[in-house]
Amino acid sequence: MLKVTLTVYAIARGLNAVISVAQGTELSIEPMGVGLTLTPGQILDPLNDLIEQFSTVLLMASASLGIQKILLSMGDIAIFRWLLAGFAAIVLVLVLWQKLPERWSARLFNLVLVITLLRLAIPLTIMASNQVQVWLEHDRQDAIAVLQTTRQQVAALQPDPEEPSRTWYQGFKDNLDVKARLQDIQQKAEQGINAAIYLLAEFVLIMLILPIGFLFVAWRLITKLTRT
Repeated sequence: MLKVTLTVYAIARGLNAVISVAQGTELSIEPMGVGLTLTPGQILDPLNDLIEQFSTVLLMASASLGIQKILLSMGDIAIFRWLLAGFAAIVLVLVLWQKLPERWSARLFNLVLVITLLRLAIPLTIMASNQVQVWLEHDRQDAIAVLQTTRQQVAALQPDPEEPSRTWYQGFKDNLDVKARLQDIQQKAEQGINAAIYLLAEFVLIMLILPIGFLFVAWRLITKLTRT
């Protein structure tokens, strides 16, 4: 999922770049001989603001994935597993033989319980996140495709400097098509906003809400068990 997050981040930054350039694009028309200049790039302002916030969330999601990967890797280290197993065995022997004061026995037992539950909570969190990602993969790919298409279409707003001079007929035809072009730009912006909102909600759910929720449940369980 980290690769997907970074890919979407690259698409979002690319879309932000082309929108920033497109915001300076002007369409000049001369209806009835009167000059008129339109700036269709301004229609993309809401999408541009959303993409900037979306990029920030993607960075947070990438950091969350990185932390989960590090913690999972630490739990798979053989030395760490053996140390935890040895420490748990020693504590169990001391508690059963009553070689320690009751106060210290309870503290050590609770410590082993906390470490064990945390070690189980991290893989369970990652498994749950991966399963949700599988369920939402189709919709996520559709939203990513919309952002990619929007980036290409916004980039097409830029005039080609190598394009030959237009004839008077072509210029007249373009003037008639200005309204259609503006409506098309508005539609592209709305589609991009909907796709960005969906991806934003999905990444917040998978990368932030689910991990925090699992850790909260684990913490409540640990608190309840250590008090009994």
